Amino acid sequence: MTADIVNYFARFHPLLVHLPIGFLCFAILMEILRVWKQEAAILKIVSLLWLATAISSTLSAGSGYFLSQGGGYDNEILVLHKYGGIGLAILSWAIYLIHALPVFEAVRIRGVLRFGLVSLTFLLLLFTGHWGGSMTHGTDYLTTSIVAEDAGNNTETSRIKTLDSADIFRDAAMPIFQAKCVSCHNPEKKKGELLLTSYEEILAGGKTREGVIPGNTAASEIYKRITLPKDHKEFMPTDGKKPLTETQTRIIEWWIETGAHRKMSIAKMNPDKQIADVFNDFFQLDRDAILAYKAEPASENDLAALIKAGFQVNAISKSGNLLEVKFNGNGQNKPDLSLLANIKDQLVWLHLTNCGLTNEDLKVIAKLPHLYKLNLNRNKVSDQGASNLASLTKLEYLNLYGTEVTDSSLQMLTSLPELKKLYVWETKVDSAGVASLATKNKSLEVVYRLLP
Repeated sequence: MTADIVNYFARFHPLLVHLPIGFLCFAILMEILRVWKQEAAILKIVSLLWLATAISSTLSAGSGYFLSQGGGYDNEILVLHKYGGIGLAILSWAIYLIHALPVFEAVRIRGVLRFGLVSLTFLLLLFTGHWGGSMTHGTDYLTTSIVAEDAGNNTETSRIKTLDSADIFRDAAMPIFQAKCVSCHNPEKKKGELLLTSYEEILAGGKTREGVIPGNTAASEIYKRITLPKDHKEFMPTDGKKPLTETQTRIIEWWIETGAHRKMSIAKMNPDKQIADVFNDFFQLDRDAILAYKAEPASENDLAALIKAGFQVNAISKSGNLLEVKFNGNGQNKPDLSLLANIKDQLVWLHLTNCGLTNEDLKVIAKLPHLYKLNLNRNKVSDQGASNLASLTKLEYLNLYGTEVTDSSLQMLTSLPELKKLYVWETKVDSAGVASLATKNKSLEVVYRLLP
Protein backbone atom coordinates (compact mmCIF):
# COMPACT_ATOMS: atom_id res chain seq x y z
CA MET A 1 0.00 0.00 0.00
CA THR A 2 2.80 2.40 0.95
CA ALA A 3 4.66 1.59 -2.29
CA ASP A 4 1.54 2.39 -4.32
CA ILE A 5 1.20 5.78 -2.61
CA VAL A 6 4.86 6.56 -3.24
CA ASN A 7 4.57 5.59 -6.91
CA TYR A 8 1.44 7.71 -7.26
CA PHE A 9 3.24 10.73 -5.75
CA ALA A 10 6.26 10.13 -8.01
CA ARG A 11 4.12 10.43 -11.14
CA PHE A 12 3.34 14.03 -10.24
CA HIS A 13 6.96 15.05 -10.83
CA PRO A 14 6.43 16.18 -14.47
CA LEU A 15 3.69 18.50 -13.18
CA LEU A 16 5.35 19.68 -9.97
CA VAL A 17 8.66 20.41 -11.68
CA HIS A 18 7.14 23.36 -13.54
CA LEU A 19 5.85 25.12 -10.42
CA PRO A 20 9.22 26.26 -9.00
CA ILE A 21 10.26 27.40 -12.47
CA GLY A 22 7.29 29.73 -12.70
CA PHE A 23 7.57 30.99 -9.14
CA LEU A 24 11.33 31.52 -9.48
CA CYS A 25 11.03 33.53 -12.70
CA PHE A 26 8.32 35.68 -11.14
CA ALA A 27 10.37 36.16 -7.98
CA ILE A 28 13.41 37.31 -9.97
CA LEU A 29 11.30 39.85 -11.85
CA MET A 30 9.98 41.18 -8.56
CA GLU A 31 13.52 41.32 -7.16
CA ILE A 32 14.47 43.52 -10.13
CA LEU A 33 11.38 45.69 -9.61
CA ARG A 34 12.15 46.31 -5.96
CA VAL A 35 15.47 47.91 -6.95
CA TRP A 36 13.46 50.87 -8.25
CA LYS A 37 10.50 50.69 -5.87
CA GLN A 38 11.20 49.92 -2.24
CA GLU A 39 7.55 49.52 -1.30
CA ALA A 40 6.30 47.33 1.53
CA ALA A 41 3.75 45.60 -0.70
CA ILE A 42 6.45 44.56 -3.17
CA LEU A 43 8.70 43.29 -0.39
CA LYS A 44 5.84 41.17 0.97
CA ILE A 45 5.05 39.74 -2.46
CA VAL A 46 8.71 38.84 -3.02
CA SER A 47 8.85 37.08 0.33
CA LEU A 48 5.71 35.05 -0.46
CA LEU A 49 7.06 34.16 -3.91
CA TRP A 50 10.25 32.75 -2.41
CA LEU A 51 8.19 30.75 0.08
CA ALA A 52 6.14 29.31 -2.80
CA THR A 53 9.35 28.58 -4.71
CA ALA A 54 10.86 26.82 -1.69
CA ILE A 55 7.78 24.67 -1.04
CA SER A 56 7.28 23.71 -4.69
CA SER A 57 11.00 22.98 -5.13
CA THR A 58 10.89 20.66 -2.14
CA LEU A 59 7.84 18.81 -3.45
CA SER A 60 9.38 18.58 -6.90
CA ALA A 61 12.66 17.22 -5.55
CA GLY A 62 10.82 14.68 -3.41
CA SER A 63 8.62 13.39 -6.23
CA GLY A 64 11.63 13.31 -8.54
CA TYR A 65 13.59 11.20 -6.08
CA PHE A 66 10.81 8.61 -5.86
CA LEU A 67 10.39 8.64 -9.65
CA SER A 68 14.10 7.90 -10.09
CA GLN A 69 13.75 4.73 -8.04
CA GLY A 70 11.94 3.14 -10.97
CA GLY A 71 15.21 3.05 -12.91
CA GLY A 72 15.70 3.40 -16.64
CA TYR A 73 17.80 6.60 -16.50
CA ASP A 74 21.43 7.36 -17.22
CA ASN A 75 22.99 7.30 -13.76
CA GLU A 76 25.51 10.12 -14.29
CA ILE A 77 22.91 12.62 -15.52
CA LEU A 78 20.42 11.39 -12.93
CA VAL A 79 22.83 12.22 -10.10
CA LEU A 80 23.43 15.72 -11.49
CA HIS A 81 19.71 16.35 -11.91
CA LYS A 82 18.90 14.99 -8.44
CA TYR A 83 21.45 17.10 -6.59
CA GLY A 84 20.56 20.10 -8.73
CA GLY A 85 16.94 19.76 -7.61
CA ILE A 86 17.94 19.40 -3.97
CA GLY A 87 20.23 22.43 -4.30
CA LEU A 88 17.39 24.52 -5.74
CA ALA A 89 15.18 23.65 -2.79
CA ILE A 90 17.90 24.55 -0.26
CA LEU A 91 18.75 27.86 -1.97
CA SER A 92 15.07 28.81 -2.22
CA TRP A 93 14.58 28.23 1.50
CA ALA A 94 17.73 30.23 2.25
CA ILE A 95 16.54 33.22 0.20
CA TYR A 96 13.11 33.06 1.81
CA LEU A 97 14.66 33.08 5.29
CA ILE A 98 16.80 36.10 4.38
CA HIS A 99 13.60 37.91 3.48
CA ALA A 100 11.49 36.67 6.37
CA LEU A 101 13.71 36.56 9.45
CA PRO A 102 14.38 39.84 11.30
CA VAL A 103 17.90 38.70 12.24
CA PHE A 104 19.07 39.34 8.68
CA GLU A 105 17.89 42.97 8.72
CA ALA A 106 20.96 43.90 10.73
CA VAL A 107 23.37 42.24 8.32
CA ARG A 108 25.01 44.92 6.18
CA ILE A 109 25.75 42.65 3.29
CA ARG A 110 22.15 41.38 3.21
CA GLY A 111 21.54 42.81 -0.27
CA VAL A 112 24.78 41.41 -1.69
CA LEU A 113 24.08 38.01 -0.12
CA ARG A 114 20.57 37.94 -1.50
CA PHE A 115 21.74 38.96 -4.98
CA GLY A 116 24.40 36.25 -4.99
CA LEU A 117 22.00 33.53 -3.88
CA VAL A 118 19.33 34.60 -6.39
CA SER A 119 21.88 34.54 -9.23
CA LEU A 120 23.16 31.13 -8.15
CA THR A 121 19.60 29.79 -7.92
CA PHE A 122 18.81 30.98 -11.45
CA LEU A 123 21.96 29.39 -12.90
CA LEU A 124 21.30 26.13 -11.05
CA LEU A 125 17.75 26.12 -12.42
CA LEU A 126 19.08 26.30 -15.98
CA PHE A 127 21.50 23.42 -15.48
CA THR A 128 19.01 21.28 -13.56
CA GLY A 129 16.39 21.78 -16.24
CA HIS A 130 18.92 20.86 -18.93
CA TRP A 131 19.86 17.66 -17.11
CA GLY A 132 16.21 16.76 -16.70
CA GLY A 133 15.56 17.33 -20.39
CA SER A 134 18.60 15.24 -21.28
CA MET A 135 17.26 12.32 -19.26
CA THR A 136 13.85 12.54 -20.87
CA HIS A 137 14.71 13.38 -24.46
CA GLY A 138 18.42 12.64 -24.87
CA THR A 139 21.52 14.79 -24.60
CA ASP A 140 21.19 16.03 -28.18
CA TYR A 141 17.53 16.97 -27.82
CA LEU A 142 18.11 20.70 -28.37
CA THR A 143 20.58 20.27 -31.22
CA THR A 144 18.77 17.76 -33.38
CA SER A 145 15.88 18.49 -35.72
CA ILE A 146 12.47 18.40 -34.10
CA VAL A 147 10.32 15.40 -34.91
CA ALA A 148 6.65 16.31 -35.15
CA GLU A 149 4.18 14.70 -32.78
CA ASP A 150 2.49 13.07 -35.70
CA ALA A 151 5.14 11.59 -37.95
CA GLY A 152 4.03 11.96 -41.52
CA ASN A 153 3.33 15.67 -41.10
CA ASN A 154 6.91 16.74 -40.45
CA THR A 155 9.53 18.20 -42.76
CA GLU A 156 11.28 14.87 -43.25
CA THR A 157 8.31 12.78 -44.32
CA SER A 158 6.63 15.57 -46.29
CA ARG A 159 9.59 15.55 -48.70
CA ILE A 160 8.44 12.18 -50.01
CA LYS A 161 6.64 12.70 -53.30
CA THR A 162 6.00 9.09 -54.36
CA LEU A 163 6.18 5.68 -52.73
CA ASP A 164 9.00 4.81 -55.15
CA SER A 165 11.27 7.22 -53.28
CA ALA A 166 10.19 6.16 -49.77
CA ASP A 167 12.09 3.63 -47.67
CA ILE A 168 9.94 1.59 -45.29
CA PHE A 169 12.21 1.90 -42.24
CA ARG A 170 14.05 5.18 -42.79
CA ASP A 171 11.03 7.22 -43.91
CA ALA A 172 8.12 5.50 -42.17
CA ALA A 173 8.88 3.18 -39.24
CA MET A 174 11.80 5.08 -37.72
CA PRO A 175 10.09 8.52 -37.74
CA ILE A 176 7.19 6.94 -35.85
CA PHE A 177 9.51 5.51 -33.20
CA GLN A 178 11.24 8.89 -32.94
CA ALA A 179 7.96 10.74 -32.52
CA LYS A 180 6.28 8.38 -30.06
CA CYS A 181 8.89 6.23 -28.32
CA VAL A 182 12.40 7.68 -28.22
CA SER A 183 11.64 10.18 -25.43
CA CYS A 184 11.43 7.22 -23.02
CA HIS A 185 13.82 4.81 -24.76
CA ASN A 186 17.08 6.61 -25.43
CA PRO A 187 20.63 6.19 -24.07
CA GLU A 188 19.88 8.56 -21.16
CA LYS A 189 16.46 7.12 -20.30
CA LYS A 190 16.16 3.40 -20.95
CA LYS A 191 12.77 2.35 -19.64
CA GLY A 192 12.67 -1.43 -19.39
CA GLU A 193 16.28 -1.48 -20.64
CA LEU A 194 14.80 -0.77 -24.08
CA LEU A 195 16.53 1.45 -26.65
CA LEU A 196 14.67 2.53 -29.78
CA THR A 197 17.19 4.82 -31.43
CA SER A 198 18.46 2.44 -34.13
CA TYR A 199 17.34 -0.51 -36.21
CA GLU A 200 19.43 -3.01 -34.25
CA GLU A 201 18.14 -1.75 -30.90
CA ILE A 202 14.52 -1.88 -32.03
CA LEU A 203 14.84 -5.53 -33.02
CA ALA A 204 16.85 -6.44 -29.91
CA GLY A 205 14.22 -5.23 -27.45
CA GLY A 206 14.65 -4.77 -23.71
CA LYS A 207 14.80 -6.86 -20.56
CA THR A 208 11.61 -8.80 -21.33
CA ARG A 209 12.04 -10.18 -24.85
CA GLU A 210 12.83 -9.31 -28.48
CA GLY A 211 11.42 -5.97 -29.58
CA VAL A 212 10.58 -6.97 -33.14
CA ILE A 213 10.63 -10.41 -34.72
CA PRO A 214 10.48 -10.01 -38.52
CA GLY A 215 7.32 -11.54 -39.94
CA ASN A 216 5.71 -12.14 -36.54
CA THR A 217 3.68 -9.36 -34.93
CA ALA A 218 2.27 -11.70 -32.27
CA ALA A 219 5.74 -12.40 -30.89
CA SER A 220 7.04 -8.83 -31.29
CA GLU A 221 6.95 -7.18 -27.88
CA ILE A 222 6.87 -3.63 -29.23
CA TYR A 223 3.81 -4.28 -31.39
CA LYS A 224 2.12 -6.05 -28.49
CA ARG A 225 2.68 -3.04 -26.21
CA ILE A 226 1.36 -0.41 -28.65
CA THR A 227 -1.83 -2.39 -29.31
CA LEU A 228 -2.77 -3.19 -25.70
CA PRO A 229 -5.79 -1.43 -24.17
CA LYS A 230 -4.80 2.09 -23.09
CA ASP A 231 -5.54 1.34 -19.45
CA HIS A 232 -3.24 -1.69 -19.41
CA LYS A 233 -0.17 -1.21 -17.23
CA GLU A 234 2.14 -2.36 -20.06
CA PHE A 235 0.62 -0.14 -22.76
CA MET A 236 3.07 2.05 -24.66
CA PRO A 237 3.64 4.95 -24.72
CA THR A 238 3.25 5.46 -20.97
CA ASP A 239 2.82 8.45 -18.67
CA GLY A 240 -0.19 9.88 -20.48
CA LYS A 241 1.66 10.50 -23.74
CA LYS A 242 -0.37 10.41 -26.94
CA PRO A 243 -0.63 6.86 -28.32
CA LEU A 244 0.19 5.96 -31.90
CA THR A 245 -2.49 6.91 -34.38
CA GLU A 246 -4.32 4.26 -36.35
CA THR A 247 -2.16 5.08 -39.38
CA GLN A 248 1.08 4.82 -37.40
CA THR A 249 0.06 1.51 -35.81
CA ARG A 250 -0.89 0.04 -39.18
CA ILE A 251 2.48 1.03 -40.66
CA ILE A 252 4.42 -0.60 -37.82
CA GLU A 253 2.26 -3.71 -38.16
CA TRP A 254 2.81 -3.95 -41.92
CA TRP A 255 6.54 -3.28 -41.56
CA ILE A 256 6.86 -6.21 -39.14
CA GLU A 257 4.57 -8.51 -41.14
CA THR A 258 6.55 -7.97 -44.32
CA GLY A 259 9.89 -8.81 -42.72
CA ALA A 260 10.89 -5.68 -40.76
CA HIS A 261 13.31 -4.68 -43.53
CA ARG A 262 16.09 -2.30 -42.71
CA LYS A 263 16.28 -0.99 -46.25
CA MET A 264 13.52 -1.51 -48.80
CA SER A 265 11.52 0.75 -51.09
CA ILE A 266 7.84 0.70 -50.16
CA ALA A 267 6.85 0.47 -53.82
CA LYS A 268 9.00 -2.65 -54.29
CA MET A 269 7.13 -4.31 -51.43
CA ASN A 270 3.95 -4.25 -53.55
CA PRO A 271 1.54 -2.74 -51.00
CA ASP A 272 -2.13 -3.45 -51.68
CA LYS A 273 -4.56 -0.58 -52.16
CA GLN A 274 -5.42 -0.32 -48.48
CA ILE A 275 -1.79 -0.11 -47.36
CA ALA A 276 -0.94 2.26 -50.21
CA ASP A 277 -3.71 4.53 -48.96
CA VAL A 278 -2.27 4.36 -45.44
CA PHE A 279 1.10 5.54 -46.76
CA ASN A 280 -0.55 8.21 -48.92
CA ASP A 281 -2.10 9.57 -45.75
CA PHE A 282 1.14 9.24 -43.76
CA PHE A 283 3.27 11.04 -46.36
CA GLN A 284 0.47 13.42 -47.39
CA LEU A 285 1.05 12.58 -51.03
CA ASP A 286 -2.20 14.27 -52.06
CA ARG A 287 -1.23 17.59 -50.51
CA ASP A 288 0.08 19.29 -53.65
CA ALA A 289 -3.31 19.02 -55.36
CA ILE A 290 -4.88 21.58 -53.03
CA LEU A 291 -2.08 24.09 -52.50
CA ALA A 292 -3.53 26.45 -55.09
CA TYR A 293 -6.41 27.18 -52.74
CA LYS A 294 -5.79 29.98 -50.22
CA ALA A 295 -7.78 31.05 -47.17
CA GLU A 296 -7.64 33.64 -44.44
CA PRO A 297 -6.05 32.49 -41.16
CA ALA A 298 -8.34 30.67 -38.76
CA SER A 299 -9.09 32.25 -35.41
CA GLU A 300 -6.78 31.13 -32.61
CA ASN A 301 -9.80 30.81 -30.34
CA ASP A 302 -11.55 28.53 -32.84
CA LEU A 303 -8.48 26.31 -33.14
CA ALA A 304 -8.11 26.16 -29.36
CA ALA A 305 -11.76 25.14 -29.03
CA LEU A 306 -11.26 22.29 -31.52
CA ILE A 307 -8.20 20.97 -29.71
CA LYS A 308 -9.96 21.21 -26.35
CA ALA A 309 -12.86 19.20 -27.81
CA GLY A 310 -10.50 16.36 -28.76
CA PHE A 311 -9.78 17.19 -32.39
CA GLN A 312 -6.27 17.00 -33.78
CA VAL A 313 -5.49 19.99 -35.99
CA ASN A 314 -2.57 20.03 -38.44
CA ALA A 315 -1.42 22.78 -40.79
CA ILE A 316 -1.20 21.56 -44.37
CA SER A 317 -0.08 24.85 -45.85
CA LYS A 318 1.18 27.71 -43.72
CA SER A 319 1.07 30.18 -46.59
CA GLY A 320 -2.45 29.16 -47.58
CA ASN A 321 -3.70 28.65 -43.99
CA LEU A 322 -5.12 25.24 -44.93
CA LEU A 323 -5.99 22.75 -42.20
CA GLU A 324 -6.36 19.02 -41.69
CA VAL A 325 -8.60 17.94 -38.80
CA LYS A 326 -8.75 14.43 -37.30
CA PHE A 327 -10.92 12.77 -34.69
CA ASN A 328 -10.74 9.12 -33.68
CA GLY A 329 -13.60 8.20 -31.41
CA ASN A 330 -12.39 4.63 -30.80
CA GLY A 331 -16.01 3.54 -31.00
CA GLN A 332 -16.95 5.53 -27.90
CA ASN A 333 -16.56 9.28 -28.26
CA LYS A 334 -18.54 11.45 -30.66
CA PRO A 335 -17.13 14.81 -31.80
CA ASP A 336 -18.87 18.15 -31.64
CA LEU A 337 -19.13 18.79 -35.37
CA SER A 338 -20.63 22.25 -34.89
CA LEU A 339 -17.10 23.52 -34.13
CA LEU A 340 -16.04 22.76 -37.71
CA ALA A 341 -18.27 25.51 -39.09
CA ASN A 342 -15.89 28.10 -37.60
CA ILE A 343 -13.03 26.87 -39.82
CA LYS A 344 -15.03 25.88 -42.89
CA ASP A 345 -12.94 28.15 -45.15
CA GLN A 346 -9.64 26.66 -43.97
CA LEU A 347 -10.70 23.00 -43.59
CA VAL A 348 -9.67 20.86 -46.56
CA TRP A 349 -8.95 17.43 -45.03
CA LEU A 350 -11.29 15.83 -42.51
CA HIS A 351 -10.81 12.43 -40.86
CA LEU A 352 -13.64 11.21 -38.61
CA THR A 353 -12.88 7.61 -37.67
CA ASN A 354 -15.13 5.28 -35.68
CA CYS A 355 -16.79 8.09 -33.75
CA GLY A 356 -20.47 7.20 -33.90
CA LEU A 357 -21.55 9.48 -36.72
CA THR A 358 -25.14 9.24 -37.97
CA ASN A 359 -26.85 10.25 -41.18
CA GLU A 360 -27.85 13.53 -39.55
CA ASP A 361 -24.21 14.35 -38.86
CA LEU A 362 -23.42 14.18 -42.56
CA LYS A 363 -25.71 17.17 -43.09
CA VAL A 364 -23.25 19.19 -41.02
CA ILE A 365 -20.27 17.89 -42.99
CA ALA A 366 -22.03 18.75 -46.24
CA LYS A 367 -21.76 22.43 -45.26
CA LEU A 368 -17.95 22.36 -45.41
CA PRO A 369 -17.50 23.57 -49.00
CA HIS A 370 -13.73 23.29 -49.35
CA LEU A 371 -13.21 19.64 -48.42
CA TYR A 372 -10.81 17.87 -50.73
CA LYS A 373 -10.43 14.76 -48.61
CA LEU A 374 -13.00 13.10 -46.34
CA ASN A 375 -12.57 9.93 -44.31
CA LEU A 376 -15.70 8.53 -42.62
CA ASN A 377 -14.57 4.97 -42.07
CA ARG A 378 -16.27 2.73 -39.51
CA ASN A 379 -19.24 5.00 -38.88
CA LYS A 380 -22.83 3.73 -39.09
CA VAL A 381 -23.90 5.96 -41.96
CA SER A 382 -26.00 4.77 -44.90
CA ASP A 383 -27.22 5.91 -48.32
CA GLN A 384 -29.51 8.44 -46.69
CA GLY A 385 -26.58 10.22 -45.09
CA ALA A 386 -24.23 9.82 -48.04
CA SER A 387 -26.70 11.63 -50.28
CA ASN A 388 -25.92 14.84 -48.39
CA LEU A 389 -22.35 14.76 -49.65
CA ALA A 390 -23.41 15.74 -53.17
CA SER A 391 -22.71 19.36 -52.26
CA LEU A 392 -18.97 18.73 -51.76
CA THR A 393 -17.96 19.63 -55.31
CA LYS A 394 -14.22 19.87 -54.52
CA LEU A 395 -14.02 16.40 -52.97
CA GLU A 396 -11.24 14.27 -54.50
CA TYR A 397 -10.98 11.48 -51.95
CA LEU A 398 -13.78 9.77 -50.02
CA ASN A 399 -13.33 6.82 -47.67
CA LEU A 400 -16.52 5.01 -46.62
CA TYR A 401 -14.86 1.81 -45.44
CA GLY A 402 -16.94 -0.06 -42.87
CA THR A 403 -20.11 2.00 -43.40
CA GLU A 404 -23.57 0.82 -44.49
CA VAL A 405 -23.72 2.42 -47.95
CA THR A 406 -25.03 0.33 -50.86
CA ASP A 407 -24.94 0.47 -54.66
CA SER A 408 -27.54 3.24 -54.47
CA SER A 409 -24.86 5.64 -53.26
CA LEU A 410 -22.38 4.87 -56.03
CA GLN A 411 -24.09 6.75 -58.83
CA MET A 412 -24.63 9.84 -56.73
CA LEU A 413 -21.14 9.90 -55.20
CA THR A 414 -19.33 9.21 -58.44
CA SER A 415 -21.09 12.14 -60.04
CA LEU A 416 -19.00 14.45 -57.85
CA PRO A 417 -16.95 16.35 -60.45
CA GLU A 418 -13.51 16.06 -58.81
CA LEU A 419 -13.76 12.66 -57.12
CA LYS A 420 -10.76 10.47 -57.97
CA LYS A 421 -10.78 7.77 -55.26
CA LEU A 422 -13.70 6.12 -53.50
CA TYR A 423 -13.15 3.45 -50.84
CA VAL A 424 -16.12 1.19 -50.11
CA TRP A 425 -14.65 -2.07 -48.80
CA GLU A 426 -16.61 -3.81 -46.05
CA THR A 427 -19.81 -2.00 -47.04
CA LYS A 428 -23.05 -3.23 -48.61
CA VAL A 429 -21.80 -2.33 -52.08
CA ASP A 430 -21.58 -5.44 -54.29
CA SER A 431 -19.30 -6.38 -57.16
CA ALA A 432 -22.00 -5.91 -59.79
CA GLY A 433 -22.44 -2.27 -58.83
CA VAL A 434 -18.71 -1.63 -58.92
CA ALA A 435 -18.36 -3.37 -62.31
CA SER A 436 -21.19 -1.30 -63.75
CA LEU A 437 -19.64 1.88 -62.48
CA ALA A 438 -16.23 1.00 -63.93
CA THR A 439 -17.66 1.01 -67.44
CA LYS A 440 -19.26 4.42 -66.96
CA ASN A 441 -16.51 6.32 -65.15
CA LYS A 442 -13.07 4.98 -65.98
CA SER A 443 -11.26 7.93 -64.38
CA LEU A 444 -12.56 7.07 -60.91
CA GLU A 445 -10.78 4.45 -58.82
CA VAL A 446 -13.20 2.50 -56.64
CA VAL A 447 -11.62 0.26 -54.00
CA TYR A 448 -14.19 -2.40 -53.28
CA ARG A 449 -12.37 -5.54 -52.20
CA LEU A 450 -8.76 -5.77 -51.15
CA LEU A 451 -6.61 -8.46 -52.67
CA PRO A 452 -4.89 -10.84 -50.22
